[in-house]
This record gives sequence, C-alpha cells and structure tokens, in this order.
Amino acid sequence: MASTWIWRGSYDRLEKMTSNKERPLIAGERSGQPLYAEPWTEVKAGDAVLAWSDARAIDCSRFIGVWVLNANGRKASQKSIDEKQNLWKRAGLCGGAPLESERIYRVSAVDLEPVEMLRINAAGKILQGKPLLPEGTGGWPEDPALRRVARTATAALYALGLDIGEAEVALGGDGRTAVLDAWPKLRDTRLEAAALRRFAARHAAAGAGIADRQLLIGADPEFVLVTQEGKIASASRFFGAGVGGAAGADAVLVGRRLLYPVAELRPEPAADPAALAANLRRLLQRAADRISDPALRWAAGAMPVPGLALGGHIHLSGAPLTGRLLRLLDSFAAFPLALVEDPAGRARRPRYGTLGDFRQQPHGGFEYRTLPSWLVSPAAAKAAFALVLLCAREEQNLAYLPALEERYIEAYYTGDRSELAGCLDGLAESMSATASYDDLAPYIEPLLEAARRGTTWDERADIRIKWRMPI
Repeated sequence: MASTWIWRGSYDRLEKMTSNKERPLIAGERSGQPLYAEPWTEVKAGDAVLAWSDARAIDCSRFIGVWVLNANGRKASQKSIDEKQNLWKRAGLCGGAPLESERIYRVSAVDLEPVEMLRINAAGKILQGKPLLPEGTGGWPEDPALRRVARTATAALYALGLDIGEAEVALGGDGRTAVLDAWPKLRDTRLEAAALRRFAARHAAAGAGIADRQLLIGADPEFVLVTQEGKIASASRFFGAGVGGAAGADAVLVGRRLLYPVAELRPEPAADPAALAANLRRLLQRAADRISDPALRWAAGAMPVPGLALGGHIHLSGAPLTGRLLRLLDSFAAFPLALVEDPAGRARRPRYGTLGDFRQQPHGGFEYRTLPSWLVSPAAAKAAFALVLLCAREEQNLAYLPALEERYIEAYYTGDRSELAGCLDGLAESMSATASYDDLAPYIEPLLEAARRGTTWDERADIRIKWRMPI
C-alpha cells in the first residue's frame, strides 16, 4: 500500500504519516504541529513525500518513482511579492483593470482541492460569517463566484510549484478575481494535520486501486468555419445555439452579446487513441452533412482567426486528478504540442492555454483544458490522446517534470521554441523507459520528430484535407 512521508530536511530520517492518533506527536519546524507520524526511511516507488523544510530545497532525484509534493516549496517561500505577482500575471491570474467593490478571501488547499475558505479584511483579519465550503470535508463551494475564487487560489499555488498552501484572492463586484498573495503550508496547523491525514488516506486508496482501474479518454475539440473573406461563419447556423449531443456550437461572450461562432465535437470516449480518433472522424462526417456551404473553410489549431482562441480539451476517467498528473500533462502533452503549433497560436495565452488548466466533471473524471485544438490533423489528435493516456498509465513512473522548471514555463508562455525544445530529449527518454510506450509510440513519435525538425501545423489549411474528407 502506498505511504505518505514527511521530509523536514534530512534524508536519513523521514516521518511516515499515520491516522493513528495514539502515536506521539512529532515536533516539526513549527513547534507542536500535530502530525501523527513515526520515524522511518523505507520510501518506495508509488509513495508520496511532503517536502516540509523552509531551510533546504528537496532533491527529488533521491526519490525515484515517488510523488514529491511542494517540490518548489523553499523557492516559493523565498520569492518576493513582486516576483510572485509576475508569475501570476504571466498565467493570467492578476493584473488588468483594478477590481471595484472587492471582497478578499483566504483559501487553504491540498492537492488541488480547497480545504478551507475564509472571508478576511485588507489587514488579514478573519471576518465572521457562514461556512463557505462544504462542512467538515472541504471541497468546492456551490456559489459560482466563490468557485472562481477557489479556482484562482489553486491555480496561484500551482503556478508557484506548490501542492499544499494558502492563497489570498480578491473578488470584484463584476465577478473578476485576482490573486494577492500565496505561500506554502497552512497557518492553522490542526486543519493542516487533518487535511494531510485525508490526503495520505486518499493516496493509499488510489495506489491500491491502480491494478483494477479502467482508463477512458474523451474529448471536445473545437473548430471554426471561415468564409472566403476571412470572416467567421457562425456555427449556430448549422448546429443551432448551444452544445447539444455529439456536435454543437459553443458560446462566446462579445460585449454583452452571447454568440455561438465555434463548432464543438463530443465523440464517444474510448480506451485507445485510434478508437477515439475513429469516433471523432465519424462526427466530422456527420457535421459535413449539416454544413451545406461549400465555400467555407474548416479551421482548427490555437488561433486560426485572430482574436478567436480554440481548445482541444481532453477528458480522462479512471485516473484520479492529482497535482502530479496535472504537471505530467503539462510536461508531456502541452509542451510538445506547443512546439508544433502554428506560431500564431502564441496569442492564445495567457487568457487560454494556461498550464494546469482543469475542470472536474460530474461523471467523476476531469477535463484537461490547456491544449489547443489538435483537430488540425488525425496525427496531431492521436498524438495528443496518446500523450495524455501515457501520463495516466505511467503516473508513478514518469520522473521528468520540466513543467516545474522556470525556464521551460517561461518559454511556453512566451513562445520561445528553441528554449522549450531543450526538454524534448528528457521527455523522450522518460517516456521510452515506461512499459506503456511501445503500445503508444506509433502515435507519439511522429509528433516528437516534427518538434525536433521545427515543423509546425498550418492553421490556414482546411482540416478536411488531413482527415481525408471530401471538400
């Protein structure tokens, strides 16, 4: 069974988390912290280690096959507020016009999940009021505005390389949010201890269920219809307003008007890339029966029409969402696809395409939302599916995480291909060492070769050509 450990700066003495409250308390760097633990050193593959030292940065290479939480904890604790704000502006989490009539909240989160949300004043004093999260267990608030606050807080921690911490977020009267500050760990040590025990229990249960799980991937890629004059023909002309069934039109708010210019496909989920691509092609053929204007060009990618960003969201079920899996998806899916996207796609970020963008789904899985619309070709689609599937299958075995390295994150957001390409060899080596790679390599290697050659897809092309559909 997978275990959770606490590292306080010594590799010779780690503490094993336990739910047994009869154990003596282990005093950490914060005196009297009620973490029930026993000293031990036998960390094994599949375990989790909490990096809990403000004095030393953890060496993740010492823990092969182990999930290290708060790997960048010491770096984050040393950053000035200006340095943090620059990172958050890059990820679209602050900046812009000042918020008016703002309320401030402090959100505590553990592994992408809020565990406490408090209303505070500008001086940091807690204001009394009703509980803002589901009582007893934490989780996501029901109020849409507070959900945005919680999402901004978890995204702010993620951008700092943190899995456990707190963030202060302002909510404006118009519903916009902006992160104000964030830091590792939780101020309330009793809340922290309870949350970490819940994390340790979930991690152990997830590790025990790996052998029996069934992974399925789904998707909802977008494309747009372009006239000969280069203007957008609204998809609602052919699909009606709103996403319905397997194909529909997605909404975009322009000023105060809700328009439906973008076509969206929702293929049946599948267990492998080829099957999902086949399901997708059937939907494209069905869409062709509805789109009667032969003069329209079908375009996909990141931003085939200036100002209109498209997404290639991928749904994953059977694999619990964790911070580690999300960083693997950024590293092994978002980075390679960024290397082959049309240079115009850079304009999609940071409003869209931010690293670590996810949404929980009612069916129990989650949606990874960072990728552009890989609908440009079957090869790009199958590569995206295979990379996501590989991350889910090999979450415990993929050790390389360039999405935790500042130089690659910066290169991703600025569109610096030469710098971002520096992680390709490490990604390829890490993937090829896994048991799943032989099965998925035929879909992945063409993408890696294109990235090495500097080849990019052409967002001006009609996607029906690559999908071998009549025009």
